[in-house]
Amino acid sequence: MPSYRRLQQYAVAISVISVVYNGVEGGLSIGFGAESRSRSLIFFGIQSAIEVISALLVVWRFRKVAQPGEERASSLSEHDLKFEKVGTLGIGILLLALGIGTAASSAAVLAKHQEPDTSNASLIISASALAIMILIWLPKRYLAAALDSSTMRGEAVCSLSCVQLTFVLFVGSLVFRVWRGGWWIDGATALVLSVLFDWEGYKMVRWARSGQFTGGCCEDCRPKPEDSNSSGDAELGFPATDSKGSCCNDCAPKSTPEESEKRAKLDTTNDDKDGACCSDCANSEKGTEAGDT
Repeated sequence: MPSYRRLQQYAVAISVISVVYNGVEGGLSIGFGAESRSRSLIFFGIQSAIEVISALLVVWRFRKVAQPGEERASSLSEHDLKFEKVGTLGIGILLLALGIGTAASSAAVLAKHQEPDTSNASLIISASALAIMILIWLPKRYLAAALDSSTMRGEAVCSLSCVQLTFVLFVGSLVFRVWRGGWWIDGATALVLSVLFDWEGYKMVRWARSGQFTGGCCEDCRPKPEDSNSSGDAELGFPATDSKGSCCNDCAPKSTPEESEKRAKLDTTNDDKDGACCSDCANSEKGTEAGDT
């Protein structure tokens, strides 16, 4: 696996590529859309602008890469944590804006019975853009997990949202080309996607504003204790125990009753007379007995 410094450099590089590509794509879409009075092309350009801002937030987050040999600490510094929080909050707001814009555009398409563009040039451009956007999105998805960065994850979600919208518009045009009654498919599907975009944006904003924000992963995939007993033991500094008193799953007995009985007899001859399943438990129990006396 690449070093932490190299991963950060990759994140900056793919984000710069995303800024350049979406900037050119958005400018052309808005220009052609204004000339042809195509609402979908204009919205496509606005969507690209949102992706440009999202990628710039990632560049801003990782503008200061780690030193050679430096690895990610178990917890981010206050400085880096602030950058992660601002980046996550910013991209979450952008996703909310994308969802609202998608809903408004889709509602207008459905209300006015606007037909999709079925020209060969439009289909070729949409297919090419879809392929390039997928190639840009895949590294972001990998880097989000490798860096354990909430900001990078938000950028990957934003890119995926744009891929999904482009795919819907492309498929909608193909369907309308062979079935004139399917003019509403892309608008209705995009309307459903707008709800998903807003949900992702809401989760990111909530995670960034959470008091438990760590800068990595997300609120839903944060490690959670299996139960209250195990978490309480960990906070008190004692090894977590299960319902049978075992210190961990690895040393918990997993055998038949006969084997357990034989093991119990053998345990009486061990140095640990208290029958603890491992040395950590033995030391803990001995300390407790000493305190009781």
